Order: sequence, then structure tokens, then C-alpha cells
Amino acid sequence: MSEAPASSAQPTRGERLLSIDAFRGFTILGMVLVIAVAAGAYQYEPGGLPQKMSWFGSIPISTWFHAETAYELWQEEQEGVWNTTHATEIAADGEATTKARTAFIESRPEYKLKNIGVTFTDLIAPWFVFIVGVCVPLSKSRRGGSWWNHALKRSAMLIVVGMIYISLVLKGISWWWGVLQAIGVAYFMAAAVAQLTTRGRWVAIFAVGFFNLAMTEAFPFWTGAWENISGPFGTLNNPSGSWLKPWIVHCQPWLSISYGVISMIGVLVGGALSSRDPRKIINTSLITGAIFTVVGYIIHRIGFMTENFSLCFNKADVTTSYAFFTAGLGAFAYCGFYYVLDVLKIQAWSRPLAVFGANPLLAYYTMIVMRRAFETLGINGAGADWQKVGIFNRVTEANTTVYNWAKFFGADGQQAEWVLNFFRKSGYHGLMWGLIWTGCVWLVVLFFNRRKIYWKL
Repeated sequence: MSEAPASSAQPTRGERLLSIDAFRGFTILGMVLVIAVAAGAYQYEPGGLPQKMSWFGSIPISTWFHAETAYELWQEEQEGVWNTTHATEIAADGEATTKARTAFIESRPEYKLKNIGVTFTDLIAPWFVFIVGVCVPLSKSRRGGSWWNHALKRSAMLIVVGMIYISLVLKGISWWWGVLQAIGVAYFMAAAVAQLTTRGRWVAIFAVGFFNLAMTEAFPFWTGAWENISGPFGTLNNPSGSWLKPWIVHCQPWLSISYGVISMIGVLVGGALSSRDPRKIINTSLITGAIFTVVGYIIHRIGFMTENFSLCFNKADVTTSYAFFTAGLGAFAYCGFYYVLDVLKIQAWSRPLAVFGANPLLAYYTMIVMRRAFETLGINGAGADWQKVGIFNRVTEANTTVYNWAKFFGADGQQAEWVLNFFRKSGYHGLMWGLIWTGCVWLVVLFFNRRKIYWKL
């Protein structure tokens, strides 16, 4: 990679960089897959999913789940252990039981590792935010004087569209600081830093990153605000619910500045892309990747060695170490895409990825439309407990479709075991059903792409 190819391999200024659509498509494909798997009921199936281990210090978990899921599953397991050994106390005093059980869990060494670690699933959101930042300098150079107004409008629209999406998830108009809202903030921060010189961009990235770190260390409220709110979400249909709770399911709104750091790091690579010089692009990507991967990992290791776990990788709190490390890995990954697709011109393999990459917002919204359609067909669970019911669920008590077909193919009133096994979600079966779901979304987006119907803000 140290030697740049001949100038004939260099893309011209008007030529579209396939690596951008392919990398963006890869992150969308990963997002659709992990939402189907990590946010569904697969973690509740006996055996779980494969590739289970500790990821950068996490409680052991499959890489197809978020690291924070490891804590949730461990907590449920510990609650079960305590309930089994204290059945008499539970019957005698419910309130005292809750306090004692909580004290028991917090005394365990694993409690310190709450939400710590980075799995493959934890890379998807930051990599998408990273490629958003990469595109900002290209958009700026293309739009000229109208660019800043476009950037402000797009940031606001992403937040609004994100609120609409989450309201569809909750089935009630509300606000929830979800992924699209965080991307809206990140886009604005990337647009702002794109106005600076290269040196100014580096200074701004480290300034914001370490500001977030300092606030995390100095003020517990910064990452822990409203954590213990119970009860339903406040919506227009349920005004008595908590109107703060929708702001903390993903992360507190101000923690989106850490996603902004990731997009700002993307701007560094995007600035090099504007030159269309392969040597500069590759060198910038590798240097950016090396610096932020190393700095992020050092902060993480310091947190572990000192048992100051607030310094460690933590997606739920979008810690500075997590932002730096995942953005650094994103720079390395994008460099690989760029070198193969835009320098070596090995491109055929990227066409399926470009389907998502060319229409990412439509792909994102297709998921909620499909979920509602599948609920109507009885294929996946509905209601407030959809996460424990899941997509393509085999739990017959919750999924009458699976139950009825198993009974149809069975004999003597017994369910056909092969039907139930086909819908089981442990091991690689869970990934298979996640890929089927992803394939359905892909086909919908392909349908619109071929008719040149794109959803852009």
C-alpha cells in the first residue's frame, strides 16, 4: 500500500467513489442484521448465538449482541439465582426482597463491567456515523455557497425523522433520543468542523473528545441522568407516562456529541478524498486509524488497570475511548474498501452493498414497516414485549403461526418437532433468520432503487 498505483487507476474528479456507497451499504446491512438479531429475542433462546467470548473485557457474550446485552443477561441470571435461594424471603417481604437482591447483584465482581466492551455489533452505529463525516467535505465542495444552509436543514430533518421513526416503534407520538437523532447532531458537528483547517479539525476533535471524558469523570449526571425511571413512556396517548424516559433509552441527548467526535474524525478522511489523490487518501486513512485506535485503546486500558470503568469502551454511554477506538477502526476499514474498489477497481462484489448504500434512509424505515406487516401476518411478536417475542419466533405460546404449522404437519395431535427446530434461534439458526430478515429489507430497497425512487433529506 505504500506505493500508489499509476495515474490511470486514479479516479477522475467527476467520477463517483464506489467505496463510499459500498461502505455505507455494509454498515446498513450490518445495522439491519443486528437489529433483527441483537434487538430481538435471540438472546433469550437457550444456547444463544455463536462466537461467545469476552470482547475487550466484556462479560462473555456473542459478538452478534451489543456488549451491554451481556450485563442484562447476567443480571437476569443473578436475579434467578437469588430468587431460588431466598424463596421464603420473597414471600415474606417484597420491598425488602428487591433491596436485598439489588445489593447482592451490585456486590458481584461482574457488576463493575456493566455495558463494558465492544463487539462487532457495537461497531455498526459508529461506522455509519463515521461515513457520514467522510461525505461532508465532498458535499461541501459540490454544493458551494448553499452548502451551510443545506447542512443545517439536514441536521434538523434527521432529528425530526428520527422522532417519527421511534414514535412508530412505540406506537404513540413521543420523543426518544434514538440513532437518527444522534446522527443529526453528529452531522451538524461534522459540518461545523469542516469549516476549519486540517490542524483546526484535529484540535477540535481532541477538545470535544476530552471534554466528554472530563464531564463523564466529574459529573455522574452526565451519563447517569434519569437512569432509574420506571413506568411507561410519556406519549400523546399516555400523558401520565414519563416524558424524560424517551430521552434515555438510547443515550442522553448531550452524549450525541461523542457520536459527533466520530463524524468529525470522518471529516479528516473526507478532506483527503476531496483531493482524489490515492496516496494522500490511503496515508490519511491509515494515520487517522492508527492514532485514534491507539489513543482509544490506551484510555480503555487505563480504565481497566485503575478499575475506573467509566473510562472504558461503553456504547450505552458513548464514552470517549469508544468513540476514538471505533472511529479509528472505521478509518482502517474504509481504507480497505477504497483501495480495493477505487484503486484496484475490483468492484463486482460490492454491488449488493451499494443497494443499501444508495438508499440508506429508505432501508432504515423499511424495517419498521416490515415489522408492522409481519406482526399482522403473525410471523413475529407484537406489543410492548416484542423484544422477548422477537422476529420469526418459535415460541409457540407467543407465536400462533409457528404453533399452527407445527400442528398441521404433526400427527396424532402432536406438533411436528422439525417445524419447531426450523424456527429455533440458538446457534447459527439465529443468524440465518436474521439474514432472511435482512434479505427481505434488501429486496424492498432494490425494488425502489430500480425505479429510481430515493429518499434523501
